[in-house]
Amino acid sequence: MAIKGSKPYEIAGNKYSFAFDSGKLVGVNKVDASNDFVSNASLDSAIFQTDAVKKNITKAYNENKYKGNTNSYVENFSDIEQSTDVEKSDYFNFQAKKYNNQQYVETEQQKAFAQQEEERFYSYAGFNKMNLGSDIMMYPSDMNTSQDHFKIMRYNYQRKDINASKPRRNEVQTVDGVERTVSVAGDSVVGSKLLGSILLPMPKVTDVNGVEWGKSELTISGLAAIGAVDKLTGGGFLSGKSAAEAENDKNIKKEMEKLRGTSPSGSSPKNFASATYTQIVSKLAGFAFGTDLDADTYLARSGGRVLNPNAEMLFQGPVIRDFSFSFLMIARNEKEGKEIRRIIRFLKLGMAPKFRNTTYLKNPDIFTLQYKSGDGQNDVLDTVNRFNPGGLALTTMAVDYAPNGYWSAYRDSQPVAVKMDLSFTELRPIYEQDQLETPSNSVGY
Repeated sequence: MAIKGSKPYEIAGNKYSFAFDSGKLVGVNKVDASNDFVSNASLDSAIFQTDAVKKNITKAYNENKYKGNTNSYVENFSDIEQSTDVEKSDYFNFQAKKYNNQQYVETEQQKAFAQQEEERFYSYAGFNKMNLGSDIMMYPSDMNTSQDHFKIMRYNYQRKDINASKPRRNEVQTVDGVERTVSVAGDSVVGSKLLGSILLPMPKVTDVNGVEWGKSELTISGLAAIGAVDKLTGGGFLSGKSAAEAENDKNIKKEMEKLRGTSPSGSSPKNFASATYTQIVSKLAGFAFGTDLDADTYLARSGGRVLNPNAEMLFQGPVIRDFSFSFLMIARNEKEGKEIRRIIRFLKLGMAPKFRNTTYLKNPDIFTLQYKSGDGQNDVLDTVNRFNPGGLALTTMAVDYAPNGYWSAYRDSQPVAVKMDLSFTELRPIYEQDQLETPSNSVGY
């Protein structure tokens, strides 16, 4: 068998990868978020008979067999080449045995190995074992979580796609055989395992949203070149413009030409030819005499005019947001001093890259942030900004153990006061679709 598996597809809350033997559909396997084998499944199951799932199978078949040759893609599930029933049965039995053997190996060997790795990792001198699991750390220790507070959650970094910069979108999902259109968050790299949480007092709250706009200048010859590109791309259709947008642009141009009574460029053919000729001759003359002579210099000195730069500000892309927070933590007793140390260590461990070998490093953990009032998942404040659910990186952490300018500590050398400055950066931009999905009475992201 030359078996190849597809990327995972979410079906009824689980992920499945479709298997192909020499381009023919032969089976399906249940996988985890990393596309690792979990258990085998039967293609005859009712869950794989819905139209939505058949579309997924067709897509997987096309990508597996034809790759980037979209002209060869089949549209209907009935057009898919499938293995024989005997081949499907053999593959199912083979995967079942493989899964049973894998379970045995995991229980007898992998668990022991994982335990050794955990003991090795957590045996580092000074490691605080209280950071294991999904602990909730808190400062001050008597915080009332029903009041406004700031929550930091740490997760492992996990990529599900080569492009993790997508906004919130609608997606058709099948639950118990019923198709439903649901709104799902944009792709994120937030792993499924919560590694711990920190509750802190409300910091100074600010948010800055921005987009990149840049100055663009084009003379008459540049506008002519743009017009040529527009025609070569079918009025922008080949560059991503929809038919409706192209038609709307065309109607606007017609109306503007009626008002101006000139060519689309807003300049007569005579002026266009003159400007182009002047630019060419100026460059040739400058080259001949070894000087940098452009058309604007010649026109300004000879006639007190320059080529119209037709300056505009054009959109150039989104801006990824940064957030900075400052917390002053004063240890009022020994227990609170230990909690402050746990919080600092927890954040330092989360932002540190993981050494694998001399060739590769693994990503640091990432964080999600919330302004909350209460313990529930939906108790997020609507009166201040929200943070991108796709995760944030802790890029800088500065800790001042003597914020008053002099050393002051208790008998166990715990500093009386510690000032902690944190800088986070969101991992993807905020799009309009994300803003539209926030509650209408909130300030959005």
